[in-house]
Amino acid sequence: MSQYNLNKARESEISDLAAWYADTYCPDPQPVLPQLIAEKLGITYSLGDYKGSFDGLIENVRGAFHIYLHSTGNDNLYSPRLRFTFGHELGHYILDDHRNTLLLPGIPMHGSVTTLDSSIETEREADLFAACLLLPEDRIKRDLYRRRFNFALVDELSRKYNVSLTATLLRLIALGNHPLMMVCSRAGKLKWLRYSHDFPFQSINTGAGKQIPVASCAGEYFEDGTKYLHKTEKVFAEDWFVLWNSALRRRPFFEHCIYQESQQQVISVLWEA
Repeated sequence: MSQYNLNKARESEISDLAAWYADTYCPDPQPVLPQLIAEKLGITYSLGDYKGSFDGLIENVRGAFHIYLHSTGNDNLYSPRLRFTFGHELGHYILDDHRNTLLLPGIPMHGSVTTLDSSIETEREADLFAACLLLPEDRIKRDLYRRRFNFALVDELSRKYNVSLTATLLRLIALGNHPLMMVCSRAGKLKWLRYSHDFPFQSINTGAGKQIPVASCAGEYFEDGTKYLHKTEKVFAEDWFVLWNSALRRRPFFEHCIYQESQQQVISVLWEA
């Protein structure tokens, strides 16, 4: 199993738990509001400018929990970033083993930065919980029924559920309704990846120092600045993956890039053509 992916059974457990909280406290057709769930659970929260020390933080003081959310400018409880962060911190409370750790005496406060690249499994679990909470399984399955996958569908779901594209993709990958891979490259190097359990490849053909493949669309961006804005491009298995059979070289895939230039970052979404 990849260091980036969770166990399939654990993914299912987290999805089911998140769906229960979404359906119990924010039943369809209401949008899922993390602040409402927090209030129902007796968790207080506050927004403030914490100078980038964290995106979110959950604190336990003698059994009473409080969530701090980093907010600047026009951020509010309805912005996609804060909604995901709030869901992430709720995950630390709702997932039993996370909450039990927080209840131990002497455990220091721990801030979370929601970049999806954490090497800490509990952080990846909280990320998944947030995505599953904000895009509950039954609701999103209705949206996907008999729909052919393309990036326009990802954009549509992102807007409908008021979450980021990356959160939407994380949810779709865990749902497993279509084989998908999401690859994040930063400054030309592989940062992290997520893939559905039925995706045909798991290993990226990185060069020295985890260099992203130059033949990929993301690789072209880091090589010479080429951008495929709002476009899905056709690539081949040999452009991205470690292959165990040369007959797979020309197996066709689609790549759609999300450019995050302020972070020197590209997220490539890959699916089979």
